[in-house]
Amino acid sequence: MKLRKLLIRLQPQSELERSLRRMYLRRIKELFKKAVSLETDFNVFDEIFHGLAKASIESENFHSFYESFLTITQYYQHSQAGRGSMAIKLLQELGNSEKMEFEFVLRKLPRFLGVEERLPDMPETKQRFDIINKIHDNLVLCELKMKVYSGCSAGRIELMEKFHKFVRLVLESEKFREVLKKGGIKNVYLVGGVLFNIEGNPATVENDKEFGICYNGLIRAREEIANTLKQAGIPFKITENMHPERAFSIEFSLEELKFYLIAVYGNEVAKSLFVGKAKHNIDYFKQKLEGMLFDDLWLGQIIAISERAILEQMFKTYKERINYLLAIVEDDEILRMIKRIPAIISEEDLQFAVSEIYEKLKTNHPHLLAVKPIPAVSILATAQEDYDVKHYLGDIIQFLSCGELLQQIKGEIA
Repeated sequence: MKLRKLLIRLQPQSELERSLRRMYLRRIKELFKKAVSLETDFNVFDEIFHGLAKASIESENFHSFYESFLTITQYYQHSQAGRGSMAIKLLQELGNSEKMEFEFVLRKLPRFLGVEERLPDMPETKQRFDIINKIHDNLVLCELKMKVYSGCSAGRIELMEKFHKFVRLVLESEKFREVLKKGGIKNVYLVGGVLFNIEGNPATVENDKEFGICYNGLIRAREEIANTLKQAGIPFKITENMHPERAFSIEFSLEELKFYLIAVYGNEVAKSLFVGKAKHNIDYFKQKLEGMLFDDLWLGQIIAISERAILEQMFKTYKERINYLLAIVEDDEILRMIKRIPAIISEEDLQFAVSEIYEKLKTNHPHLLAVKPIPAVSILATAQEDYDVKHYLGDIIQFLSCGELLQQIKGEIA
């Protein structure tokens, strides 16, 4: 029986973990809310099901799984999650900063710099950067890719186009330049960073060149920025291949402001983000990140899809509105067992709870145990040597040992 690392049932150890726990709990509640309801926005006549009619006749399990998959995942499809927020915030620990913010909209720059100005609403000022960092008279705007293949060519072009719009804004808007100067800024760094290679080690330029299409997108976008500077009559300098973790830089000056556009990898990302004064390298960041990789979301989504599919199969086949979540939550004796599970659970504790609850379900809900295949079992059996209905039950029990989640589900069926 495998113990899962579920943040929703742990005591957070930092402000970041507290924030993550709130977010994870909110999303798991939403997923499990859908898992105990037969409500759906889809039906067999929808376009998305076109062509599945024959498959549905031959396999009701397949239709139930597919509809459940859409019902559960539509929450994520419409979620404004904020990509990579945990990783971005962890980067804050790599160096000292006067002021740092995340997912920063450029038109808020006057506020960030403490300047009494307003920037106009326009495409260039509505851009959002992953990180903004102020260190004395230095301003850093950073866009990140976690791995060399993240976004590939389109992703690199998008990243550089954001920098290109920034350059055009600097060239065309005297007000924008005044905001920078009034904010005490003398040096502006536009940092495009790639953190890891395909193996998960600090990335290098050579790693990126192995994915030629990705790197070529970066270079094409760089040439467009160079052409813009050339057409504006602004002298600039391009430096290439200066370091295994630095692909190139473009430097130019305008009035008393200096601008540096830098494409960096691995440890150079940290150095550039903190203008050469990082406290830690990317290995430190990787260690911290790996320590905060929890099972809540991926496992919660697989269980929610499975439970929603089981609920539909039980209703269609046996006219019973039941799945494992409902069978557990509606049984006071089982709930008492779950509530006795300690905060720091052992494999023995979990094994005992699973055995007791499985036997009770076998007596009270024999049809439920007959529903096969369970999507989670089919999926997770390919990822580990041994995963069956009891392992699945063990995963559900670990989720429900979080009192806040259990209370939510009870509220849904009250």
